[in-house]
Amino acid sequence: MRTHSRALLALALAALLVTSTVGAVAVGGSSLSALNDTQEQDDLESADEIYVEDDGDAVLVYRDDTSGSGTGHYGADLSEGLFHVFLNDTMDEAPEDNVSGDASFELTPESMTGDGSFAMDTPDSIEDLSFDASAEQTRENAQGSVSFDGTFTSESGTASTGTSMVESLSTEGSMTTTGSTFSTDGSVSATFSEDPGVDEMQFAFTLEEREDSYVLSGEQDYVVGSYSADSWNTRESARRSLESQFGLVARQLDGDVSVTVESHSFDSDTNRVDMAYTVEFTGVDEAVSEQLTTSLASSQQMNLSESEAEELAERIQSVELTELSASVDVTSEEASASWSVQIDDYDEASLAMLDIMAASEMSSEQLNLEESRARIEAQSAADLQRTYTWSGSVSSPDGNTAEVEFSADYGTENWATYVEELESRGVEWSGSTEFSASARTENGELTAEMSATFAQEELVSGAIDSMLQSSEGTGSDQSRAMLEAFQQSEFETAKMDVSMEDRTVTFEAGASFDNVSAFRDVLEEEYGDDINVASAYGEMDDGESVSYVRLSGAVSGDASESDVRELAVVGDETEVFMPGDWDPDEREFPEMDTQEARNYLNVDDDGGGLLGGMPGFGPAVALVALVALALFGRRRAE
Repeated sequence: MRTHSRALLALALAALLVTSTVGAVAVGGSSLSALNDTQEQDDLESADEIYVEDDGDAVLVYRDDTSGSGTGHYGADLSEGLFHVFLNDTMDEAPEDNVSGDASFELTPESMTGDGSFAMDTPDSIEDLSFDASAEQTRENAQGSVSFDGTFTSESGTASTGTSMVESLSTEGSMTTTGSTFSTDGSVSATFSEDPGVDEMQFAFTLEEREDSYVLSGEQDYVVGSYSADSWNTRESARRSLESQFGLVARQLDGDVSVTVESHSFDSDTNRVDMAYTVEFTGVDEAVSEQLTTSLASSQQMNLSESEAEELAERIQSVELTELSASVDVTSEEASASWSVQIDDYDEASLAMLDIMAASEMSSEQLNLEESRARIEAQSAADLQRTYTWSGSVSSPDGNTAEVEFSADYGTENWATYVEELESRGVEWSGSTEFSASARTENGELTAEMSATFAQEELVSGAIDSMLQSSEGTGSDQSRAMLEAFQQSEFETAKMDVSMEDRTVTFEAGASFDNVSAFRDVLEEEYGDDINVASAYGEMDDGESVSYVRLSGAVSGDASESDVRELAVVGDETEVFMPGDWDPDEREFPEMDTQEARNYLNVDDDGGGLLGGMPGFGPAVALVALVALALFGRRRAE
């Protein structure tokens, strides 16, 4: 099973870096203020100037004044399938709390990686902080851990809000699952900074499953209300009260109940009852089995015979409740609770539930029942064991301080065998994931770091397949065509880096394709076939941006100025320079540095892309626009 959310994130990053970059560059500098998702042909931005060459090729020039102070360049070379943007800006004012940091993302057809870090002045509300987390899931192992230790303060007393009566709170426990068993043990306790105003009490319960009955053993020591004192003041009255309470449960299950009170005492001055008792339920299994069989056999949503329904009911009841116990103790100074649960042989019941869903009118394909069945069977065959442990505490040494500690661990046994068992049953490996994060305070500074890697065969193409399948019959033809073109474009890599240090913000991004021509038909249909972009390049410098878009075969070699003005990108205000009106030797147009882009993306000069240009501008929502507006479009103080 593919991890679709991660795959879709990977695809989104690729799309952001590619389609939006070329769209931004192609429509010129004015795209830096465009926020529309698409741009219809009639609304294509008119160039400020167009220079027509002897062979009908042309260069569009867009000039724009911006309120930002950033510098940089951005471009696309469609003959090589390269897209690249680099922008830099100095903010007018230093960021609040002296925030600085950097982040990087990289996507390939089969992996996605990201890492980042930041630093800032420690907020007044944090006295100290230490946080570490890590997780990995590979073919060989799956494990994870997290730890947190922090002290938080507030002069207004809000740091300990909700714990004003509780001086400390702590918990610890574990949970273990295998292919057929589940167990958990744990406890929670609290100490009070003041008397909570409740009577002391103690409860303890243990429920056991025996061959033909269930036995509940209980101990209770607590104060009853004055109106119910007569129901608990003698051993016999307590027995009748317990029999009445638990008899209701037994009757609902068509079973019987018997109650034995082993010990009993009652203080008439305080209405405190202290007793130990045993409750035995009999006939419950048979009654439940009959009820379940009848329900399954009579269901209109399932086509089950009486024998089939009876067999499923028996399988569901194969679950064995080995242990269920809990206790609660409350005094004027502290309160505590603990639990212990052990359930065995639940795998057969789980498979039976899948059979019930398969027999119903539910869509087995939608619920993916066969994969669920394969996972249950693989767990049992591999004897997979998952273990979770945790411990934590919260304390308030004073009204303005809260101290928090927490740690948790996750581990597995026989994980590699489990993966093999999954694949032998046709369940695809979901991919490898590694993650780590940390944060801490030191010398008045809060720093944090994070890194993540996800690898999966056909990550991007698999994501596209999933999107195409999910949009079948619902998605627009244009969206599906763009996805299909993306799938055929032989995506190579996409990358993005952003950093902020002092007042300087730097952004760089790029992408590479081996077959940009895959987008030809889609863009021709949307924008027409009279505009073929070969390359584009733009520069920003302290409030001014100029973009140059080179068109292949914009007009015929003997075209007139009126023919040029028929182009969708030539408006009434566009200054037209026909051949002979300008000297190509004296008027040169800057172009994208493809080697810079290749070096940044770490790709070879293999001549990928589209020879002869690419029709259409692509979406006008530009990565460049978003970055310019968010990071580089800061207005100077007036």
